[in-house]
Amino acid sequence: MPPTSDTKISDEVIADMQRIDNSGNPIVTPIGKITSSWLSHILEKDDGKYSEWAHSMKLELSMVQLWEYIFDPIIPPHQTYQPRAFRAWTANNRLACSFVKRAISQSEQKLSMDIKNPIELWT
Repeated sequence: MPPTSDTKISDEVIADMQRIDNSGNPIVTPIGKITSSWLSHILEKDDGKYSEWAHSMKLELSMVQLWEYIFDPIIPPHQTYQPRAFRAWTANNRLACSFVKRAISQSEQKLSMDIKNPIELWT
């Protein structure tokens, strides 16, 4: 079973995690500002173009380095022991949600307003 944020961790592992998190190279790096804009069509419910939209979106997510946040989920770093990495992961996760939401219709955006997990948003 893969580890989760709630997994009990030994003091030795915690010390290593803190050393890594306090280094100049956090485990998760922030994506930052995305300079790419969504140029394909906006997905409308029942418009019959989901396959085309999904293909374009997958290519774009790969280009902006957000693929893993939806299709190959990254385990969130531990919030207490890896705070910098956790903040970067959280920001990237929000960015993935926003990127997908900007490519769907306003009515679909309203329905998905409370979804904070990009995997749930995709499904």
